[in-house]
Amino acid sequence: MSSTISEVSPAQFIGQQSNIDIDLEANDRLSGADGQDGEQTSKTGGANAEQDPTSTMVKAEESGVSTLQTVPAIPSDMGLKQHEGSPEKKEEDKAVGFPVSDLTPQPENITLNSVKHAADAADLLKLEAYIEMAGQVLGAMRQPMADSKQRDEQDWLRRIDALETKSRRLRTVVAVAGATGAGKSSLINALLDEEKLLPTSGFRACTAVITEISYNESDDPKKAYRAEVEFISQEEWDSELKLLHAELVEDKQLSSAYLDTNAEAGIAYAKIRAVYPDLTHEMIIKSKVAELGKRDVVANVLGKTRKITCSNARDLYTSLQKYLDSKDKDTKGGPRRENDMAFWPLIKVVKVYTRASALETGVCIVDLPGIHDANAARSAVARKYMAECNSVWIAAPIKRAVDDEAARKLLGMNSRLQMKLDGIYSNVTFICTMTDAVQVEESLEAFDEDGQIQAIFAREDDLEKMIGSKKEFIDQLSKQVADGDVAYQELARELEVWKGLQKKQKKGQPVYPPQVPSKRKRATAPTKRRRRPEVVVDDSDEDDTVGRNPLTADEISSKLTDLEDKVMSNDAECEDMEKRLQTLKDELTALEGEKQDIAVESRRQCILKRNAHVKQAIRVDFSNGIREIDEAGIDDENFDPSIRQRDYVQYQQLRMQTKRETRVEGFRNLTDSEIPLLQQHAIKLPEQGRIHVYRTFLHDFYGLLCSLTIWADSSLLERNAQAMSEHDQSYEVKSMQAACSNMKQELNLLILKNKTDLNTIIRNGFHPKSNAAITSAGKDVLDVVSKWPIKKDDGGYGIIFSTYRAICRHQGSKTKSEKSRDFNEDILEPYLKKIAGSWDQAFGNSIPTTLDALVAAFAHELEKFHDTMSSRPELEKCKMASLRMLGQQITNEVKKFQDKVTDIKGTIQGQQREASRAFLPEIQKQMLKAYTLVAQEKGKGCFVRMKEHMIVHVRKNKTAIYRKATNRVMDELKKIFESNLKKLQKEAHEIIDRLEKDYTVVISSSEMIEASAVAREHIRSVLLKVEAQFKEIEGPEPMEVDPAQPSESEPQQLADASMADVGATAGEAAEPGLTGEDIAMDTVL
Repeated sequence: MSSTISEVSPAQFIGQQSNIDIDLEANDRLSGADGQDGEQTSKTGGANAEQDPTSTMVKAEESGVSTLQTVPAIPSDMGLKQHEGSPEKKEEDKAVGFPVSDLTPQPENITLNSVKHAADAADLLKLEAYIEMAGQVLGAMRQPMADSKQRDEQDWLRRIDALETKSRRLRTVVAVAGATGAGKSSLINALLDEEKLLPTSGFRACTAVITEISYNESDDPKKAYRAEVEFISQEEWDSELKLLHAELVEDKQLSSAYLDTNAEAGIAYAKIRAVYPDLTHEMIIKSKVAELGKRDVVANVLGKTRKITCSNARDLYTSLQKYLDSKDKDTKGGPRRENDMAFWPLIKVVKVYTRASALETGVCIVDLPGIHDANAARSAVARKYMAECNSVWIAAPIKRAVDDEAARKLLGMNSRLQMKLDGIYSNVTFICTMTDAVQVEESLEAFDEDGQIQAIFAREDDLEKMIGSKKEFIDQLSKQVADGDVAYQELARELEVWKGLQKKQKKGQPVYPPQVPSKRKRATAPTKRRRRPEVVVDDSDEDDTVGRNPLTADEISSKLTDLEDKVMSNDAECEDMEKRLQTLKDELTALEGEKQDIAVESRRQCILKRNAHVKQAIRVDFSNGIREIDEAGIDDENFDPSIRQRDYVQYQQLRMQTKRETRVEGFRNLTDSEIPLLQQHAIKLPEQGRIHVYRTFLHDFYGLLCSLTIWADSSLLERNAQAMSEHDQSYEVKSMQAACSNMKQELNLLILKNKTDLNTIIRNGFHPKSNAAITSAGKDVLDVVSKWPIKKDDGGYGIIFSTYRAICRHQGSKTKSEKSRDFNEDILEPYLKKIAGSWDQAFGNSIPTTLDALVAAFAHELEKFHDTMSSRPELEKCKMASLRMLGQQITNEVKKFQDKVTDIKGTIQGQQREASRAFLPEIQKQMLKAYTLVAQEKGKGCFVRMKEHMIVHVRKNKTAIYRKATNRVMDELKKIFESNLKKLQKEAHEIIDRLEKDYTVVISSSEMIEASAVAREHIRSVLLKVEAQFKEIEGPEPMEVDPAQPSESEPQQLADASMADVGATAGEAAEPGLTGEDIAMDTVL
């Protein structure tokens, strides 16, 4: 009997019992008593007996938790011979004494390895799939907790809700800048695959209004295109209207320059007349600014936002024209009324939403008219976008890029200085537009170093000669064919005449030789010969035959034979000539087609070679521009601003076949225009940022799942471990809480040290440069101020009296006049030149490195805490499995803190941009007294007094101007460091609090109430499925390949290497500093 029992495994024993309720608590008591036999009872019910015979439902109860496990049934032929209820079986059970752990079905373990791997994925598509799956999991977990009153469940619900609502979209702002007429709007239309969405006519409104284009999230076809027109506030308009009126009205009359659209007075007149079309000149002079600003028709739009929805782009374009059109409304000859007002001077920004694929990843394109708008509100908005932008695209006609030092002149010194302070000068993309406007002869001289274009032209000349020669042959042969055709017709006519004579002769009629008719004129062009010529009957009358002998049958037959031979010979010759003529025509067509193709190719090669030349020239020029700022310079080989040539006209013609447009030659397909490359560039811009956002979310998600696993599964994790007494639990919890409290104190010290380190970076790295910059700028600024009114021929800026005063009225800000300058920027420039390099070093390198050190220090504290808790004897003995899971949680919390620090780095970078822009308003504030004195000057000799006011003020306050500007910015930086370190401190404390809660759950084993048990069981059921769900997205693991054995992938690697070589060759040369994208682009071209 015992030998039989010894052959029965516990699994077989369980499998033979189709329905068993196992009381784990009873089993624990039985197995825990020394010398006592285990006891097992079984109950079989009718309902249970009807279940699937291939599985067993097992109810496990422990510490108040009830779980149901489905255990696969074991086939009955596994060696177990005893019946379940037999006395012999019970006796054998007692004799053998199976351990309860052998008889109890093991609960399925929760694993989260795939979620952990998902949080570290680099594939964007997989990350998006993981994010979608995580959202489904969160939705499933929150269901049983939604109406719960239990505190712990409400805590979990808050964490789930916070994670669900956490933004996973990333906004990447691209500022598109460029001079008027550079083609920015047309470029953006092509980028969006729209023929006409933004205004492109180049009139005033197009260049004055900031336009933001973002992705439209609406799926409603009726709202496929949306726009929001945001107007300036009442206060902003009152302030601008006051300036406009002052510039337009002088000594109670309109300025003499009010019709000059390039002068301040002319611009002011255009704006006032646009908003108040009913005002006459006399009314403008006598009007009060406060009353004009309060007009109902104007006040009704100020501070408001008008929303527009359309189903197509053309309707949206038409709707926007109502707000952007600067042309006077047609009043049909009548007087203009108040309601005929134009809106464009009052618009702050226009936001357009469209479902263009180039914007789908989160790119926001901002068409900037320039940060020096005469409208103060728009200028502020433009500066805001420049501070926020992640990338800058500078559009310029390629001819200007060839002729000028485009990279420097297009931006201006102050713009380049600001970009260096912002840390985005490496994110500049120059877009050369209008690349199809090329002068072939100029390109031949300037860019055809390898003779490729010359070879094309030589071939074109050869083709021209061949075509001319071929045409001559065709003309000659055509004449021969025409002559042959005439001869054929004559012979055929004569043959028919003789055949008629033969018929008459056979009928017994006398016939005579026909009279020879006059020759017909040769056809001017070859015609196809008639194979059945008209029948000519001999119509000689009797008088014509007098004295002539009739023809004999032999004579007629001989003549017919001779004529038939001639006709056949002539026909063969004509057939041969026609074949040769058709061959010549085919050859001519082929030559003309080749000539047409080669003409396009010659223009194309001129375009491509000029593009390649301009790319390298702009790279060098931009690098030289940075050297002007930073004496240390930039390595040409390592610095590579992205250069792209784009032709939106060609692209739109190829893409949309625009009606009524003359087709421009030079591009063969969409790729040649490089617009598709620009679209892909836009799509990829947010890629790294999106990966970071998704990973951050998944790290939070994984941490939440770990905590929920500990909460729902801690008792099962330690089911085979020794239980801790209540006294030990209380003692260990207190010890853990004390350790957490100590860790918070250590963290506070780390934060304080980090704050000190950051301030030291500014104090040691920036302050010395700043002090030297103040001294240097103080010496240079007088020269700058003196040059403003000096003529350009004499080395000055050539600012005339009216413009000088208008600038001072605008408190030193640039006006719309072409010759205007920003006085505040000019004063700030010599100072920024000296501090830009150290500023860039501090925020681009030193500060991020210091923050990374904080992450490492905090990670060390967390690991030290976990090692301390894991080494405690009671926990090591009773909670080892749970401690291992907590170790994984510690690792993930470090990653989450790293994610937070990465976010903080981005926040500091954005905030330091704002701080660096505080230099300018402080300069303006310190110069306000001088601007006020200058603006008030009138009468004879006022320009001399204006210049004197400016010089005296700057000479007296030059050091104070820069010192106060520096102090203001330093105060801003201190606030930035303090606020962001507080955020990091809060995040670290929250991490410690979460860990404290997880450790408490692990250490404590208090009884759970029924409501919690239901929620835990539901959470556990969801968590059990997560691994498989994420594993399915992850896909099969890559097969391990023995490095000693040849791999099938090796040929592919060789192919890739050869492709790289071909790419470099096709691109002519892998220039120093070129990115892979640039080489690929050159290869395509």
